[in-house]
Amino acid sequence: MLALYIIGGLIVLILLVAALVGTAWRFERSILINAAVARVWQNINSLHAINQWNPWLDRDPNLHQEYTGTDGTPGAAYAWDSPVKNVGAGNQTITGVKENSEMTSRVVFIRPFAGVGDASIKITAEGAATRATWVMDSSTPYPMNIIKLFGVIEKNLDRDFTKGLNQLKALSEK
Repeated sequence: MLALYIIGGLIVLILLVAALVGTAWRFERSILINAAVARVWQNINSLHAINQWNPWLDRDPNLHQEYTGTDGTPGAAYAWDSPVKNVGAGNQTITGVKENSEMTSRVVFIRPFAGVGDASIKITAEGAATRATWVMDSSTPYPMNIIKLFGVIEKNLDRDFTKGLNQLKALSEK
């Protein structure tokens, strides 16, 4: 009987901590690219351009992809579908474009986990180089938001954002 009280107390404690942690999160990484803003902009100004360095696309060579709308403008969309677990299915829609400065989008994940995030890639001049900053704002539903305490989101996104930004750097510096 004591074991049941202990287990029950632990469950209540976990649920209380999850309630206090909050559901919203933000992840951001940046890289300095030895290229002019205009050169880097060519590699982030459309969904086709972004997918040249997208860190998730090489996980499934048979990935089904579909583009709709006028790429590089608000409303243009890209959808993907893969049976590979770490790729899954979803879509990305451009929500804003600031010429030579920023591309914003809404990313909807369907599988393996449902979710919605707002992403942006912003570029700014730093001398003769360009700073590219990639951001994702999203939320994790209660009580799954407890994973924020263990750095799961940061660990997974750090690996992928770093890979993607390094690929953007290599592409832009060619």
